[in-house]
Amino acid sequence: MTGKDFSDPSTIRMGHLVSLRNLGGVERYFTRFYTRHAPRNDHHVLLQTNDVHPLLEPAYTAYRPSRLHSIKGGRWHIPKFMPGTRKRYQLNMMRRLELDAVVVWNKIANHPLAFDGTIPLIHFERGSAWLAQDAPGLRGYLTRLNGVLCNSYAGLRMLQLKWQLDEHIPHQVLQNAISLPTRIADHPGDRFRLGFAGRMTGLKAPMVALETFAELKQRCPEAELWIAGNGPLEPVLKHWTSKWGLEESVRFLGLVDDMPQFYASLDAFICPSWREPFGNVVQEALAHGVPTLVGNVDGLPELVRHDVNGAVLSPSRSRQSLAHYDPRCAEGPNDVYDPTTDSLADAGILEPAEAAAVLESWAHAPSLRKRMALAAREQVEQEFDLDRYGETLVDFVRQVARKTSS
Repeated sequence: MTGKDFSDPSTIRMGHLVSLRNLGGVERYFTRFYTRHAPRNDHHVLLQTNDVHPLLEPAYTAYRPSRLHSIKGGRWHIPKFMPGTRKRYQLNMMRRLELDAVVVWNKIANHPLAFDGTIPLIHFERGSAWLAQDAPGLRGYLTRLNGVLCNSYAGLRMLQLKWQLDEHIPHQVLQNAISLPTRIADHPGDRFRLGFAGRMTGLKAPMVALETFAELKQRCPEAELWIAGNGPLEPVLKHWTSKWGLEESVRFLGLVDDMPQFYASLDAFICPSWREPFGNVVQEALAHGVPTLVGNVDGLPELVRHDVNGAVLSPSRSRQSLAHYDPRCAEGPNDVYDPTTDSLADAGILEPAEAAAVLESWAHAPSLRKRMALAAREQVEQEFDLDRYGETLVDFVRQVARKTSS
């Protein structure tokens, strides 16, 4: 690698260490990135697991076997109890591929790949820093990094504040990109439909969305709440929906195949999560012209601009107040990033009365919602372009590779 000319970005050969077994945010976003940029760049996928989710598999068919590589021995799967053999296989594979850099997508600990010390190593932080447990392997991984990508400024600060990442390591904040959808919310004046989307777990705080809606319903009888997603707290939400007499106004949609149609059917969106490194659903709602209400935590205020395309409120309430609905409603990581103080903080949740007051003002002003929708889509178009995203990623890797080889 030493002495290679990195002036042409298309000549950079990089390996992406990623798992594609599940259908989560990282897997879906990596697939969107890869299928857009693999044809013009020399990108190789280093599969953490041999399995690719059936819904993702068609996107990679054209790149097998030349661009997709098993790190566990391929069809001759090398078991865990032969770590030396697996390590030799991995090191030989990376040398055979002549990689200029390896990008690790959102895995900060317990790495299944033996890293070659001669190949630049770049960590792409997308939420793992919030959830990881301290261990010598984690600290050792961070000290050997040559560069860091983060999908939010909050992610970068979490690495630096919680895990003492060296601030002098080359880094780049690279927020998720998205194509501007053609279907958009039309904001009629005769209804007010609030939306929530996400897995129903404690840290996503779906119960806060329901609390807020219960407050809003008293002020706006025409209000509706549509919930997309499922999860362990779904029975809890349905119980309290019934207990509060909201069955006619709350729709549980389950897993939604056509999310663009879901967003385009809304008048407002709420993301009450107490931990959200970036906020994919927030970006998607804004792209469809839906004003969005979030808490001032982690990466959410990097997307939502108060009174411009939505509202950013202080999560000032203790999340333990949710435990009386069900103990699982309060379960989740405690450390979050506070953008106001630029420090780590204990996770808090939104006050439903305060959030409902904001939503009420939107409900009574469809013209305001339309102005916010226009601002939201303009922001997405200007700041979250998918082509520019790929170019920035490749250019950062090129700079790290050039610096490491010099």
